[in-house]
Amino acid sequence: MKLYEVGLCNGINEVIGITEGKWLNTAPLGIIVDDEDSDTAKLRLYKSHTRENIEKGSILWVNVNFDPLIFVISAFEDLSREFFESLNPPILKDTISWAKFDAELRGNFAELHMLEGEVIRSNIRAVNRGFNSLIEALVHATRYRISTRRELKEKIFYYGELVSKCGGKREKEAYRLLLEYTGLSSDL
Repeated sequence: MKLYEVGLCNGINEVIGITEGKWLNTAPLGIIVDDEDSDTAKLRLYKSHTRENIEKGSILWVNVNFDPLIFVISAFEDLSREFFESLNPPILKDTISWAKFDAELRGNFAELHMLEGEVIRSNIRAVNRGFNSLIEALVHATRYRISTRRELKEKIFYYGELVSKCGGKREKEAYRLLLEYTGLSSDL
């Protein structure tokens, strides 16, 4: 099976990663694909529960999902059972496809080898600028939680304006939740 067959294409693919620890650890991850016609990818990992679980030998499950609330909540806490449609394999509600990867750490990167995967829904979906902007705001928000630098805060608000202008109800709700998690208000 090739990466493109589960929707992973060349470049950085924003997905929800799931590893096993005390509970299923969930987190947005940027899977780096150099060759979508292969079954290998890589992932930059900083100190996190995801990294700890992989260090202990956990498999990495990847869900291709477009629910903005799942991205925001999983960035700041593990998703509860109610977000899953299956625990074996771990599949989140509304997931388009999933893949199971063996992960081998090499410094700050994990080399990923896809073991299996499946497309479970074939939704036709146009690019949503609000969703994409939410993902960008979320990247900066997770960094802001570690380092409250002003430029990160400004980027969160910049992308928030795009979410407000281009997003739907769920993207706007997810952005409000992102602000709650970061302790920010919509005022600069």
